[in-house]
This record gives sequence, C-alpha cells and structure tokens, in this order.
Amino acid sequence: MKKLLILLSLCGLTSMAFATSSPALDDKTTVVVTTTADCSTGSPCFVIKTSANTLSQAVNQNLSNQQAFTMVQNSIIPQIDFTLMTRLAMGNNWKAATPEQQDQITNQFKQMLVYSYSRALSKLKGAEVTINSSKTISEKKAIVTCTLALPSNGNSNNQPINIEYDLAKIGTAWKIYDVKIENASIVTTYRSQFNDTIQKDGVSGLISQLQTKADALKTTK
Repeated sequence: MKKLLILLSLCGLTSMAFATSSPALDDKTTVVVTTTADCSTGSPCFVIKTSANTLSQAVNQNLSNQQAFTMVQNSIIPQIDFTLMTRLAMGNNWKAATPEQQDQITNQFKQMLVYSYSRALSKLKGAEVTINSSKTISEKKAIVTCTLALPSNGNSNNQPINIEYDLAKIGTAWKIYDVKIENASIVTTYRSQFNDTIQKDGVSGLISQLQTKADALKTTK
C-alpha cells in the first residue's frame, strides 16, 4: 500500500505518501542527471528531464492549488499518452466499452490524476530527483529510471525511491504510458481496480466512479 500511495503521488497522486515529510519552505527541489545516455531534445530521457524540471520549478514557486493544476494540465499532462495508459489499465474490458465510453473513461481518469497530482506537489518540497539511466528497448519503446530522495526531516528510514518510466513513441514524440514505483505499476494497479468495478457495476459504473473521484478531488482544499 505504501508503494501505491507513493506511486499515486507521482502520477496522479495522493499527498498521504508524503505526510511524514515537512521540510522548511526554503528547501529547494532539485533535478540531477547522472546518466550518460542521450538526453537531447526529443529523446525519452529529455521527456523525463523536462517534466522533472517543470515539477521542481512548480514546487519551488509554492503555487496555489489552482496554479498547480494549470501547470500540470499544460506542462506535465501533454507528456503522457492517457489513451494508451487507460487502454492498458482497462485490459480486455476496453473492447467492451463503446468509443464514447472509452473517451469518457480516458478523460475522467486523466482529470482524477491531474487533480491528485497538483495537490501533491507541495509534499515534494526539498526532494531530489536523479535520472539514472535511459534505455531504448525498441524503435517504439523506452525506459528511463530515476530515484526520488525525500528530505529526511529526522527520519532515517527515508530511503531513495526507485522509479521507472515506460515510454512509447507516438508518431514522432515519446510519451509516458506507465510508471513503476519500486516495481509497483500504475497501469497494473488500476487494471485490478477497474476490473473489480466493471465486474460489479459495468463500464458505466466505472465512468461514474471516476467522475465522483475527480469531482471530490476538485473540491478538496
């Protein structure tokens, strides 16, 4: 469960994962690149580096919830292929949904993650993101690995968190479609949740559930 909370706190997030870390407001979030792999414009590594830099700038600016939401919506979300992420999370249930339902699920899933992510940014104050490696698996698939070091705040148990970003080449651009935190996959996690809901309430029930969660996060102060 702790891995899941951290996972959601990076890609669609809940602040509960970082509740034990409360660094001083003047602590800065930094991004470090140690990989010797290609991080030039257009590369998979560049996508992660750019997103991490945008995230660190947002955290360091102490943005309001609305400002953080706008930043995530405009700068982070375009780096993610939510259609592919949602289709993989739906698994075999994707074909059971109509095209209209597929669009609804994708949009509600995206909104839920955007609202969660934007509210978790402040919990990353003082963290250090290190990009460790970038590997192209094929012409269309790549993996970028990172570690996230949270400020200790007197807690010696705060070990660096291993993160893996899975990217697919969509057209000419690399897009994130899954994130694994200590091998816990956001796609796999949501596939189980989505399947349980669909088995119980159908595809329409999943759409309703996602909308309810997104609306609740939207109104959370």
